[in-house]
Amino acid sequence: MPTHEPNREEMIHTFAQQNRLPTTRAADGSIVIPGRAGCHLYEYSDSELGLIVLSDAEDARPRRWTGIRKKCLEAGMTLRQNGEDEGALSFNPTNRQQSRLAIKVTGARPKRQLSPEHRAKLLAVGFQKRQHPTLDGVSGEKKPFETVEVG
Repeated sequence: MPTHEPNREEMIHTFAQQNRLPTTRAADGSIVIPGRAGCHLYEYSDSELGLIVLSDAEDARPRRWTGIRKKCLEAGMTLRQNGEDEGALSFNPTNRQQSRLAIKVTGARPKRQLSPEHRAKLLAVGFQKRQHPTLDGVSGEKKPFETVEVG
């Protein structure tokens, strides 16, 4: 009987979709949910997500990390790394209280959604979906500008 082994990145994608959060690929190739001020969410294990809080070397704020750590531990998150002004915690993504706190601490912004009424209003006034700008005529064969010698 074959066992279904879930994709390693499946949990973070599901969490991001449920909370309408954007995902990006980090420098090491892992999928993360970016936040503000040096924070992001990542997949810690098969059953937990991680919250990492990094500080800026020029603007170290130990009180910020202390406050975040205290709130997260009260919510039941697990402390994984503890530094002077930065650290990492893990949490259960199915626990609504921990998930909401992690999103709030991270500063991750949900993707905006248009209501059907607003979408209909935009289409009525002629709004079109933005097309990606292209550079027509710019390739290895064609020159976008003609050069003229002066003199």
